[in-house]
Amino acid sequence: MATSTPATQSADERKKRKRGAILKFSLAGGALLGIAAAATSAAWTDNAWFTATATGATFELQGLNFASTPSYEDADADGTTAAIVIPDEKLKNLVPGSTRTFTLNIKNAGTVDQTIAKNYEWRSASPANDFAAAPTVAITGTPNDLHAGTNADITVTVTTPSDWSSANQGKSESLAIVFTGTSVAN
Repeated sequence: MATSTPATQSADERKKRKRGAILKFSLAGGALLGIAAAATSAAWTDNAWFTATATGATFELQGLNFASTPSYEDADADGTTAAIVIPDEKLKNLVPGSTRTFTLNIKNAGTVDQTIAKNYEWRSASPANDFAAAPTVAITGTPNDLHAGTNADITVTVTTPSDWSSANQGKSESLAIVFTGTSVAN
């Protein structure tokens, strides 16, 4: 029986042996990767989910009307048909030195706070019938912030100067007062 030595081994045998070793190491490495993957996929998992419903706020500024049983109403549009009408007797028969005071009430009927701005103007039905000098108007008590669900009394004072011209006799204009609410982010 002949034994082979490294010097006598053929090149083919050495290649076979080398391929066999590479194949064994590859199979062993693949087996290790398979075991690691199986161990990972066998791990337990759990979740913690959260959910919330998002809703838009409601936004509404209303005024209290002057009905025999007052109630709040929307008065969103400019003009006499949609505006809350202030009774004529509040401002009729003005003479020099007149002071008329009345109360308006606004309500935040929405679900978010509002900042409130105020403005007024005298409006003419006929320029030929305008006041020579319009009475002064002071609006007091307007809140800077009106919280959701709350209301505010606002005092309006209309004054004619003591030297109000006689040219104002029989003249008339309409007083338009507007309160504008702007939503406050919370």
